[in-house]
Amino acid sequence: MKNNKNAVLHVWMLPLLFVLACFTVCYLAGSLDYRSIIDERSQRDFNAALGMPLIIGYLWLALRILHRRSGKRIADFLVQTNQLSQYSLHMKVLEEKLVRHVILAATLAIAITLVYLISEDLLAFNQPFSVLLLNIIAVPFWFFLFLFLMQSASFTRYLYKRLLLPNIHQHFSYCKPICDLGVSNVIFSLFLLLLMPVFWIGKSVPLIDGLILSATIAFMIVLLFMPVFKSVYLMRKLRNQSIQQIEAQLASLIMERKNNPGADSGELLHKLNQQLEDLRQHRCWPKDGLVNTKVFIMSTGLPCCFLVLIWWLI
Repeated sequence: MKNNKNAVLHVWMLPLLFVLACFTVCYLAGSLDYRSIIDERSQRDFNAALGMPLIIGYLWLALRILHRRSGKRIADFLVQTNQLSQYSLHMKVLEEKLVRHVILAATLAIAITLVYLISEDLLAFNQPFSVLLLNIIAVPFWFFLFLFLMQSASFTRYLYKRLLLPNIHQHFSYCKPICDLGVSNVIFSLFLLLLMPVFWIGKSVPLIDGLILSATIAFMIVLLFMPVFKSVYLMRKLRNQSIQQIEAQLASLIMERKNNPGADSGELLHKLNQQLEDLRQHRCWPKDGLVNTKVFIMSTGLPCCFLVLIWWLI
C-alpha cells in the first residue's frame, strides 16, 4: 500500500508543482489577477495564464500515466501469450519513438509559438513582463500538446499493428487489456477537449483556435478512434466464430451420446460448456454499457458543440 501511494505521488508531483508554480508566478505578474481584467486583451492574458498551465499539467500527467500503464499491460499480455522474451524489444522501439517525438515536439513547439504570437499580436517586444511570461509558458504548452498527440497516435497504432493483429486470432481473449490502452488514449484526448473552452472565457473564439480544435478532432477520429473500433470489431468477430465452433462441437457430442449411450464424453461436454459460458460473458468493450454511452456522447457531442460554438462566434 505504501509503495502504491509513493508511486501515485511520484506520477502527480512534478505536473502539480509545475502548475502551482505557473499560477503563482502569473498571479504575481498580474496576468492571473481577475481584478486586472479591463478589456479583451487582459481577458485573453487571464485565460492564457489559467488555461496553459492547466493543460500542460494535464498532458504531462496523462503522458506519465500512459507510459507507466503501458509497460505493465504489455508485460501482462506477453506473459499470457508466452512471448515475454519480446518485452525488451517492444520497450526499446517505444523508447526510440519517444526520443524522436520529443525532438520533433520541441521543434514544432518553438515554431508554432512564433506563428501563434505573430498572428495574435502577442510578441513580447515592448510588452509588459506578464506578457513575456505567457510567451515563455507557451513553449511547454505546445511541446506537451504535440508530444501527447504524437505519442497517443503512435502508441495506439503500434499496439494495434505489432501486438493485437499478430496475436488476436490465437489469443483474442487476452487482447482486451491492449484494447483498454487504446481506449485510455481516447478518453485522455476527450478530457483535453473539456479544457479547451478555458481559453474562450469572456471573449470571442480566434480563428486559429477553431482550426486547431478541428484538426484535433480529425486526428482523434482517424488515429485514435479507428484502431479501437477495429480492435473491438475483430474481437467480437472472433468471439462469435469461437462460440459457433463450440456450439457445433457440443451438438456433435450430444448426437454421439444419443447414438452411443455408453460413450464417456461427460468431462469433454463439461469443459466445452464452461468454455462457451466464458466466451458469452467475455466483454469486448473495456467498460460497461453506461461508461460506453458516456464516452460516445463525449466523443460525438462535445466536438459538435464546440464546432457550432466556433461557427456562431466567429
